[in-house]
Amino acid sequence: MMVRRSAGAALAAAAVLALTAGCGGSDGPSVGGAPTSATSAPTTASSSGTTETPSPTSSESPSPSSSTSSAPAAQDYAAGQCLGPKPGYAKVDCSTSHLYEVAAAPATTLYAGDLVKRTAYGTAVCNEQGAKYLGSAGWAVSRLQVATLPTAADPKNKERFVCIVQEFENSLKSLKQGTGSVKGKLTGSGFYSYNLCLKGRASKSDDVEFVPCNAPHASEATGGKLNGRPGAPFPGGDKIQKQALSYCKPIGEKFLGTKRRTDIISSQNSGGPGPWAKGQMFTGCFVEVTSGTVKKSLHYITTKPLTSYR
Repeated sequence: MMVRRSAGAALAAAAVLALTAGCGGSDGPSVGGAPTSATSAPTTASSSGTTETPSPTSSESPSPSSSTSSAPAAQDYAAGQCLGPKPGYAKVDCSTSHLYEVAAAPATTLYAGDLVKRTAYGTAVCNEQGAKYLGSAGWAVSRLQVATLPTAADPKNKERFVCIVQEFENSLKSLKQGTGSVKGKLTGSGFYSYNLCLKGRASKSDDVEFVPCNAPHASEATGGKLNGRPGAPFPGGDKIQKQALSYCKPIGEKFLGTKRRTDIISSQNSGGPGPWAKGQMFTGCFVEVTSGTVKKSLHYITTKPLTSYR
């Protein structure tokens, strides 16, 4: 069964269903279904709707260390490089502990004279590049988050975008200092080591707080997709929702290992014209229990009773 809803709670997002700091508003994506028209919008989130987990944007992310430099020097960036903490984001050896990893550094001066348009375009570009680097657009519903290096940290920000990846601890309360590379980590079943869960049902308008999947939850992310290329016009809510339904249902069935359950259903989350205008062009896919909560992943539950997961 696939849940279809025209509007739900808004999740304030730097990426659809990404870890956020609850900025709320009508630009958030709808839970459980895209708006049914290009002009409809989900309900405004407040204490019952916005997430309370950290923001994925680099300028807001927590850092266990600090730097006293006031003006970072211009650096050359390339995919695969690892970076130290803000504000300098200095390049470090990836074999040492680090917070950020460069997914791409595409050169472009498009919209260099328009901060709003350039920011939105940069977001869309980095979302796309991050999906390629990590192996899945499902990063938007995972602990691996993609962001654009803040303009204040890059003196060459009018000539390029620096797309970075950051990983949150399983608790979702802070960034993880890691070693090695995260390139390709979300490819195939690798996604399930990083996916997120929602405290409530993704198709409902309440309790959409992200939680670790070993905590009580009603919904679990199964993947995601990009709905357009950077700069593309919004194709309309009906078209996005139809494509999302077709995309998410088989992913959910594969995730569960069965097509015949009625106590666990598939659902999807797709942003409307507001998020699209800001460069967020995602659909997030979920499975959710129809009642109560579970305390562990539903991955390949097949026909096993839910009682052992409660």
